Amino acid sequence: MLTPEEKRVRAARRFGRIGLIWTTLSFLFAPAFALLPGWDPPGAVAVLAVLFVAAAGLHVWRIREHIRALGTVAPPWFAASASVVGLALVWFGVSSSQTGWMWTILSGILLGDVVAGLRGRFLALWVGLAVVVSTALAYLAAWQVEDVPVPLVEAVVSAALTAVYVGSFWILDVERLWWLKAVTDLEDSRREAAELATARERLRLADDLHDILGHALEVVAFKSELAARLQEADPQRARAEMEEVQRVARESLTEVRALVRSGRDTDLAVELAGARAVLGSAGIVLQVTGDPASVQGPARSVLGRVLREGMTNVLRHAQPSHCTIEIGPDRLVLCNDGATAGPSEGGTGLAGLERYLEESRGRLTAGPDGRGGFRLEAVLG
Repeated sequence: MLTPEEKRVRAARRFGRIGLIWTTLSFLFAPAFALLPGWDPPGAVAVLAVLFVAAAGLHVWRIREHIRALGTVAPPWFAASASVVGLALVWFGVSSSQTGWMWTILSGILLGDVVAGLRGRFLALWVGLAVVVSTALAYLAAWQVEDVPVPLVEAVVSAALTAVYVGSFWILDVERLWWLKAVTDLEDSRREAAELATARERLRLADDLHDILGHALEVVAFKSELAARLQEADPQRARAEMEEVQRVARESLTEVRALVRSGRDTDLAVELAGARAVLGSAGIVLQVTGDPASVQGPARSVLGRVLREGMTNVLRHAQPSHCTIEIGPDRLVLCNDGATAGPSEGGTGLAGLERYLEESRGRLTAGPDGRGGFRLEAVLG
C-alpha cells in the first residue's frame, strides 16, 4: 500500500516524463518540415540547421544545469545566446516559407530555458518583451517570403502564430522543470523526514535506557554498598539488601525488554513506593505532600518518569538526610539537601528529561535551591 507521499512522488514523476516527451517532440516538430517534399527555401536550410543545432545544444545544457542545481537562474551569457538564437529562428524561419512560423516553437522553448528560475515580475517582463519583439520581427520577416499572393494577410498570420508559440511554449518547458523540482523536493522531504524520525527514535531509546539503567545501577550500587557495611553488624539485613539488589536488577531487565517491545510504562505510585523503600533503607527522611491518586491519565506516567530520574540524581549527586516530594494533579516537585555535585556535570539525564517533558507539553526547572540543596520541578500543561 503506497503512502500519500509516495503517490504524489509517482504522479510528479509521471507528469515530468510526459512534459519531457512533449518538449522533445515539439523540439523535433519544426525541423521535420524540412523533410516534406517541396520544402526547400533557397539559402535557408543551412542557416536553420545551424540554428537548430545551437538551440538543441543550449536546451540540453540548460537541462543539465537544472538537474545539478534545480531552480537556478540562467547565467547572462546563456540568456544572451538563447535570445539571439531564438530571435534568429523567428526571422529565418518565418522568412523561409509560408509555414516557417513552425520554427518559432523552438524560440518559445528557449524562452522557457531563459525565464526558468526567475521571480514572477521578471518572468512576466521577459515573456512580454520576448513576445512583442518576436511578433514584430515575424511581421517584418513575413514580407520577405517570395510568391505570396496576399503579403499583408500572410504577415499578420505569421506574426499572430509567432506570438502564440513564443508566448505559450515557454510554459511547457517551465512546467516540466517545475514537476522535476516537485519530485526532487518531495524525495528530499521524505528522506529528511525518515532521517529525523530515525534520529528521534534513537534519542528516545537512549533517554529511556538512561532512565531505566541509570536508576537501576544507582540503586544497585547504593544497596550493595549498604549491604557491605551491614555484613558484619547485621548479616540478616545485609542479606535482605542483596535480595533487593537482585529484585531491582530483574525488574530493570524486564523494563529493558518492554522498552524493546515498546510496551514500557511508568507509574507515579509505583515510583513513589520505590523511592520510599530506597530512601528508608538508607535512613533518609522522606516527606511526601499530595496524593499520587490525584494524578490521572498520561500525567501519571510522565510524572513517574520525572520522579525516577529525580531519585537517580539524589542517589548519584547528593548525600541527603532529608527529601521532600510535592505532588499535584499536573505538577511534581522534588527537593533534597546535601547536594555535592550538579547533575549537569557530564550527565544527560536531566537533558533527556527536559526533552521528554517538552514532547509532553510540559516544562522542567532544576537547579540549586540556594541552601545547599537541589530542587527539581516538573509542570504539565
